[in-house]
Amino acid sequence: MMEQYLALKREAEGSLLFYRMGDFFELFFEDAKVAADVLDIALTSRGEHGGDPIPMCGVPVHSAEGYLARLIKAGCRVAIAEQVETPEESKARAKAEGRPVSKALVKRDIVRFVTAGTLTEEALLEPRRANLLVALADVRGTIGIASCDISTGQMVLEECAAEALDAALARLPFSECVAPDGWELAPYNVIERAKTDFDSESGKASLQRVHGVKTLDGFGDFSRAMLAAAGGLVEYLEHVGRGTLPLLLPPQKREAGQTMAMDEATRSSLEILSSQSGQREGSLIAAIDRCVTGAGARLLAEDLAAPLLDRGAIEARLALVQWLHADPLNRAELRETMRNLPDLGRALGRIVAGRGSPRDLGQIRNGLDDARRIELFLGSQSDVPELLANLLPHLRGHGALVDLLARALVPSPPTERSSGGFIAEGYDASLDELRAISGNARKAIAAMEARYRDDTGISSLKIKHNGVLGYFIEVP
Repeated sequence: MMEQYLALKREAEGSLLFYRMGDFFELFFEDAKVAADVLDIALTSRGEHGGDPIPMCGVPVHSAEGYLARLIKAGCRVAIAEQVETPEESKARAKAEGRPVSKALVKRDIVRFVTAGTLTEEALLEPRRANLLVALADVRGTIGIASCDISTGQMVLEECAAEALDAALARLPFSECVAPDGWELAPYNVIERAKTDFDSESGKASLQRVHGVKTLDGFGDFSRAMLAAAGGLVEYLEHVGRGTLPLLLPPQKREAGQTMAMDEATRSSLEILSSQSGQREGSLIAAIDRCVTGAGARLLAEDLAAPLLDRGAIEARLALVQWLHADPLNRAELRETMRNLPDLGRALGRIVAGRGSPRDLGQIRNGLDDARRIELFLGSQSDVPELLANLLPHLRGHGALVDLLARALVPSPPTERSSGGFIAEGYDASLDELRAISGNARKAIAAMEARYRDDTGISSLKIKHNGVLGYFIEVP
């Protein structure tokens, strides 16, 4: 077992290794010491290595997310090593290889790296803060920047001159940044990746592959620097996901000069997103954020961090603000409707990443249905501002999906898939039949027992069950 662990630890590349053993994730050696200190859990030992006791600690699988959140907040990276075969498959493999079946070890593999910039789990994210992963690439003095909120899939590509990089990064409160190995302009605490990952042609091919298109022309005109940064970002995501990519929406291009550039010192003195103490409390965003949804709060923070420079765009935004401000009754009704909106972007992100739950599907259903109601409500108003009129069509057109999910899911789906009970009755006849059999099993067994007694004349005949034999007939 320890040989397998050490091989996986070498693959973990400096990350803490969560090694799955039954219902626990175990950590050994220095990983155990670090985790025990951060998580304030008991540090024990298991066996020996090189004549010394092996430090060990562990966390339950069912509550691992809470422990992961604390480790990530402490600046750790975690590699998750899961069992990738059953004990029966392990024994069959050992037999085929001519090894003793009694010593067969279940195969394990790293299925995912959990890092600060690649989180999608609801328990690991702050609802009102974006969680950005940024990739940087230098193409002949022009710096390409690819930023992506992995929890929602929103990707933005831009470029700037080398001297403007600090101001550009100051606008992006990233959780993690990746850049080419040995790049002298890389920011502090950057994740270094191979230079070959940041190739513009490879980046272009990666985006085409991810989005299933033969050309990126429909998304925008992206420079070589932008594509190189995008390539580095996608390569990193494939690495941490072990070949599985999260939700990535089509890239958006941010034009140079579209928003105001401010360096870190200016932003710090203005206390736009955080106060001088580094906290949200006391900042501009904390003073004016009255959003009733987490997604709205994230968008407000993004807009405050990047003030518009185009007069037409500014006036269009202000016209919409004035329209809503002038009608307090409609504004109050709209706020009340939006208060119940789920975080659609993050729910979809979890589903695409393979970490979704029935509850996330229910949120998609409810959110799209509420979006339709909002579109009908706002579309019926008079003198709708141009900016709102352009947004409203995006809120409709999902009726077929809403109907499907409404028929398929119970009104309040659970968070756990393993417990079942989330498919609505009447959606699948075969499932309904199995449920009926399961629900009436006791009655069916009792009726069978009574029939056998009548047929045999043995009044003491019983039908029993245990974990070894299953159902069996007992005659005393």
